[in-house]
Amino acid sequence: MPATQATSPFQPLLHAGLLPQDDEEMQLRKSLLNLLACLFTLSTLLWLAIWWHFSGRVPPGMAAIPALAITNYALFARHRHFGAYRFLQLGLLLAFPFVTQWTLGPTPFTSGLGLWALLAPAAALLTIGAVESTPWFLAFLLLSAVSAGIVPQAADPAFTTVHIVLVASVLYPLLRFAVSQRGKTRERLADAHRQLHLEQERSERLLLSILPAPIAARLKDHTGTLADGHPEVVVMFADIVDYTRIASDMPPPKVFEMLNRIFCRFDELTEQRGLERIKTIGDGYMVAGGLYAHPTEAHAAMAALAIDMQAALRDHQFTDGLHLELRIGIASGPVVAGVVGRGKFIYDLWGDTVNLAHRLCTEGEPGMIQCDGRMFERLRGAFVFAKPILLFLKGKGYVPVYRLRNPRILAVPRRRHTPKAA
Repeated sequence: MPATQATSPFQPLLHAGLLPQDDEEMQLRKSLLNLLACLFTLSTLLWLAIWWHFSGRVPPGMAAIPALAITNYALFARHRHFGAYRFLQLGLLLAFPFVTQWTLGPTPFTSGLGLWALLAPAAALLTIGAVESTPWFLAFLLLSAVSAGIVPQAADPAFTTVHIVLVASVLYPLLRFAVSQRGKTRERLADAHRQLHLEQERSERLLLSILPAPIAARLKDHTGTLADGHPEVVVMFADIVDYTRIASDMPPPKVFEMLNRIFCRFDELTEQRGLERIKTIGDGYMVAGGLYAHPTEAHAAMAALAIDMQAALRDHQFTDGLHLELRIGIASGPVVAGVVGRGKFIYDLWGDTVNLAHRLCTEGEPGMIQCDGRMFERLRGAFVFAKPILLFLKGKGYVPVYRLRNPRILAVPRRRHTPKAA
């Protein structure tokens, strides 16, 4: 809705001369001057009617005043030269009362007529600005002083009252229209600010769903490469065994719905343990711990998460009766973590630790949680492991692998859940 839109039958009159490229402030200034021209024309016609009623005549020069005002308005509506239109309209407002007084002389009909000139600086204030209206106000003071010196006033309370009422009838609607329109503009700005704040919050939530909070904060103020080295990070890969074959007889939407339900459950478990889901790859799921503000006991948290994930898939009601198993590989060690890409960026991890965790997963057996030696050394006192086996891993040769069974204690304390900072 344009700033100058008004719920009145005079709306087309107020919108005359507006241009498509006008901003809200310019639209309001033009509409204010249009309203002023219309009100001034009606008021001068009423004043001339009162003059004619009491004197029986209308001076030709005075009759030209409303004609000049409406002609100026019509030229603006056609040619849209706002600067000339404004200058002529303000000049007419300023000159009309003083020229009339000088022409007619000291008569009761001109008592208080100088009040009309106050419309010029008031209109300049609304349609030009505070600083630019100052010369019009000084001109009003100067002409008032000159008129008082050369034309004696024949005071008549009745006609003074008439002029005050006519000027107020122009000035009050003009100021009221300006205030109401500027109020609507402020409301629209406030609403736009609220919408912008909501969109910012949505963007923040979306960013935090993709990136860890510290990386998201840095990304907003950073345009270069974002990568950090971490000396001790726990990395887990898990994939659903034969999910493609199991889901081959299911309709595609059902396949996606099931996978999405499983991964959403994994996300909940990951967040409860204070770990970071890095990405999903098909039916594979990657998690890391020990990055940034992750718990100091990231090794234990990751082991407990792996057991929780297996337990979730053993609930056949959750899996709609499907028998699903996970292969899980966990490794611990140094990694490099950072943001890849620009427009469609992702947060990812690199390094030998990542490769080892992936190999432990892909070379594992269904239902097994395979860990490297560093995980075993960290957790041997808190978790039960099977006897180590030698497993040939591509690019690694034979390495000892430790299969995690269950915790030695009844439960591993969960990290207290706190919402992510927006």
